[in-house]
Amino acid sequence: MKGLNDGDEAALAALYDEYGERVYDYALSMSGDEKVAADIVHDTFIDAGRRAPRMRDHLQLSSWLYGAARRRCIRRGRTKNLYWDRDSDFAEIPFLDRGEPDGPVPDWPPLDELHGLLRACLARLAPVEQEVMLLAHRHGLRPARLGAALGMSSRRAALRVRRSRTDLEVALQKEIHRANRACAAAASQNQPEQPAAASEPSDAADSPEERDEARPTAVAVLAARKNEPPAPAESAPSGQPGGTVPGAPGPQPRTKSLWQVLHRRADTAPVDPSTERHAASCPACLRRGRVSAVALLKRAPAPVLPAALRHRVMHTATDPELAGYRADIAARGGALTPSGLPSQPDVPSPFTRRWLFTGGGMASALAAALAGVFIMGPGIDGSTLKWPPFDTHPQPSITHESPTEPGHGPPPSHGGPGGGGGGPGQAPVHPQTEEKKPEGSASPSPPSSDAPEPRGVLVVPAKVELYGTKKAQVRLAAKSGPVSWTANTSTGQLVLSQTQGSMPEGGTARLTVTLRTTIIGLPGKGTVTFTDSEGTPHTVTVVWGATLL
Repeated sequence: MKGLNDGDEAALAALYDEYGERVYDYALSMSGDEKVAADIVHDTFIDAGRRAPRMRDHLQLSSWLYGAARRRCIRRGRTKNLYWDRDSDFAEIPFLDRGEPDGPVPDWPPLDELHGLLRACLARLAPVEQEVMLLAHRHGLRPARLGAALGMSSRRAALRVRRSRTDLEVALQKEIHRANRACAAAASQNQPEQPAAASEPSDAADSPEERDEARPTAVAVLAARKNEPPAPAESAPSGQPGGTVPGAPGPQPRTKSLWQVLHRRADTAPVDPSTERHAASCPACLRRGRVSAVALLKRAPAPVLPAALRHRVMHTATDPELAGYRADIAARGGALTPSGLPSQPDVPSPFTRRWLFTGGGMASALAAALAGVFIMGPGIDGSTLKWPPFDTHPQPSITHESPTEPGHGPPPSHGGPGGGGGGPGQAPVHPQTEEKKPEGSASPSPPSSDAPEPRGVLVVPAKVELYGTKKAQVRLAAKSGPVSWTANTSTGQLVLSQTQGSMPEGGTARLTVTLRTTIIGLPGKGTVTFTDSEGTPHTVTVVWGATLL
């Protein structure tokens, strides 16, 4: 890392010699194209020479290389299933193991069958699970290094490795069982069928369903793997990790492998007892039963690294005229995480996750508030609800009345001793716009020619609704004569564009009523009272629903 930071050519050459074959194998498995894999390896090492020293933990160099190659593979389009050379042999020494194998290579099935098993069991996994198994068991990345390469924590990486390995083993067992059934079917066609009494004397009187229940599949599978005839015994009740098998000729302690087989996942397909009897004595089925998923991944055919690729990488990294090309390669590598590792396209950054978490919490709180509003909405009355906390006192009317000073009696009337004043028991005070009638004798006098002309009638709507809006129009009309009017509201949440006015006979006027709310407004109801020149009130009911902002 110090040599890369100082621009040492020998450091980049040593880095390529150490990781070139591994990165090429990974890129080819992900892309399925040799030319594309070579381009990815070339760009990865050029990018590493410029930006790898920016890592906080320099011991994660392998994670940086795999992460940079992975980002380029995803950008170019990864294959649905991992790619392998279908014509090459499986290696006797596991891939990337520098030492000799622990023992002789087991007697495996033929090459075509091995390729078929590997391809079929990987096809049952998701692409991400295939990649996790490839990096963990073929390239030897521990959970901490694997998590750094994939853009996740080491704990999540370890959990994903365990789940993927379980799924891969189950998928391989399904393929082995399918191949065993095909082999047993082919063998039964080539040889005559034996009587059931000769093969199973103890179960001759039982039906096939009873024999299947009395002979568990797990016992037969374990016996076939050990090349031993299965024992006609029933398993102990579930939940007992140890004990003996009833019906066996003596106490037989239950081993760990038998316990795992008996409690395997429920999606494992049951196997016919006749197939298990065939697998226990068939050499091909026995060889097939020795195959494990991890061994298949480790010994799968490894590609040959192109010899000219090293010269191409070193030439691009050292030629002074290619400085702009090197900068362009680094720019195409994408952004780096706060730890200095390549960010992955399918993994959100920590800042994105933080904003998503915050936004999700705010959306949940808002949804809960709206749900409460709509639940309480039908029972809310505008007369009892005091929300938002505005001034809910009625607006003062602009009708001019004669004030009464405290400590004094009512003011004298201007119509004489018998005129209508403002005292108790007398007629209400009329607006100044109304002409007062002359007060004469007690008996009414006949109308004269100079009598005041009649006043009109104010026409107002009965109800105004504010659903989905905060403004509405109120239409007023004058009928049978001119009208003067004043208006006030029952709550401070309702604001009128005009509080007084007059209209000629047949005239109309339009007022705007506006609803004032805070961020979240609850449903409510209020009134707008219009008083005409005769002092007659006309009430308009205003209702509104829940509002936001």
